[in-house]
Amino acid sequence: MSAAVYEKIVKYIDEHIKDEITLEDISKLAGYSLWHLYKIFKVYSPVPIKEFIRNKKIYAAAHEIYTGRKLLDVALDYGYQTPAGFYKAFQTVFGCKPSEYKITNTRRNIFMNIENVKTIEELDEVLKFFDYFSGIDRESDEKFGYKWWIENMDKNPELLLYAKDGDQICAVTLGFGDGDNITVHEGVLDEYKDTGIFEALFIEIEKRAKKLGFNGIALGIGEGQEEFYAKLGYTGSMLIQSEKHSVDELKKVIENNKNYEITGTNIYEGYINQLWLRVSILDKELKKKYEEDLGDCWCQIIVGKGI
Repeated sequence: MSAAVYEKIVKYIDEHIKDEITLEDISKLAGYSLWHLYKIFKVYSPVPIKEFIRNKKIYAAAHEIYTGRKLLDVALDYGYQTPAGFYKAFQTVFGCKPSEYKITNTRRNIFMNIENVKTIEELDEVLKFFDYFSGIDRESDEKFGYKWWIENMDKNPELLLYAKDGDQICAVTLGFGDGDNITVHEGVLDEYKDTGIFEALFIEIEKRAKKLGFNGIALGIGEGQEEFYAKLGYTGSMLIQSEKHSVDELKKVIENNKNYEITGTNIYEGYINQLWLRVSILDKELKKKYEEDLGDCWCQIIVGKGI
């Protein structure tokens, strides 16, 4: 129940990001007391609810600063009546004033104008960003083969996004439709993780996916990425897989823990036993229980968000 409430709150915040958002309004929306809201956010968010709202506004504001809007106009749009209040909030989140942030990134030639792939040459350049696509088969018709990416470029080029620093691609979000949702392959160079460029790409791809009629976004993440996605409002599922342990044996690890909801089971290709759990992506102990305590299994966090 708490995860569903959290997701509902995050969606409300996203949809009213330029409005005044009060805790009283959120409490009424969720049907819970403020105390219970604080408790929910302690499980699913790396920061308390008031800080979460402020941060989401600042991430969205940074996205607009990248597009070249005047700082005062951006501050007013996000509910700050004075530049001083906006600058203080911005400095708390990014460690610098918005004017310094804008100048610094402009000097580094990453004054952001988000681009999407439009040509085969651009597609080639973007795919080279990912090491695991370096040996991509140009004749393959299989999913994630070269022809498959060309088909997706023709279908929804707006979702194949990248950002450049000069001639170098520094961050990418490649989205492709899967029913009502989109799935994303993403990446950012280490030296650009503190520039706001990755947050801006995710805000942009969410906007574009929603405009195209998709209802959600999902992707698998690696270890160490949990807090980044949690701060953007993503929630998670954990996929546990094992060739040795049966589904029932995988279930036993959490059978007496009501904090974990089993959302599905499967036997993949007839021999890989799979268990899906609804979890907080900040819960790192569960992964240890399976991979270290049980052994002979591997875990993958899948994060998602309604848009």
